[in-house]
Amino acid sequence: MKITENIKMLEIPEPKGDFYRPTLTWDDEHLVLFDTGIPGMGALIAEEIKKAGFKPEDLTDIIITHQDIDHIGGALELLKLAPDAKVYGYEVDAPFIEGTETPTKLALMQGKLDSGEIDETDSFYQMLKTGFAKSHLPVDVKLKDGEVLDFCGGIETVFTPGHTPGHATFYLQKSKIMVCGDAANIVDGKLVGSNPAMTWDNEKAEASLEKIKSFDLAGVICYHTGFLEFK
Repeated sequence: MKITENIKMLEIPEPKGDFYRPTLTWDDEHLVLFDTGIPGMGALIAEEIKKAGFKPEDLTDIIITHQDIDHIGGALELLKLAPDAKVYGYEVDAPFIEGTETPTKLALMQGKLDSGEIDETDSFYQMLKTGFAKSHLPVDVKLKDGEVLDFCGGIETVFTPGHTPGHATFYLQKSKIMVCGDAANIVDGKLVGSNPAMTWDNEKAEASLEKIKSFDLAGVICYHTGFLEFK
């Protein structure tokens, strides 16, 4: 779905029948992708990049909103196609993306394993364990709150913790579009916060939703629920 002349929301089918929605933005010198799906999804994203009129090998920047497997999983596959692309992540979540700290959701499942609440056969635990083992990647640029990348009309880093400790959203200044990752969702045409069942800290998540709403917004892109225009 094309949002503006230089923003396209990709729609990648996910296993449960819905879509993951990575976002592309570009200018004359940069082709930027926000988030990369689950492991094995790199080829599908590459095809969608082609359908948008670009070559996957022309990716210059991959911006990760947060550490979860359905956001980092396809990055290494895409980096094989575009090895010079820079990877960006918020400084708090960067160690989880790189694998120097155990990702939040995997740590939670390991705690349940240790307590006997689940066993080794739990499908979600196994998916996280095997997925993260092959998906960690170096973060070239560790972003700070308020930092602005001076391409594609200006990309402002907005620290929005709650869903994970270091979740960030990204305000595309020229278009006034916020790439929300999982910090926000669209329900019945309204903007709501992170899914409580999948959220590390719901109090912080609610504060982050209010922070997102405080921006001058023309629209928002939510990774699991799509695009909402503000009129």
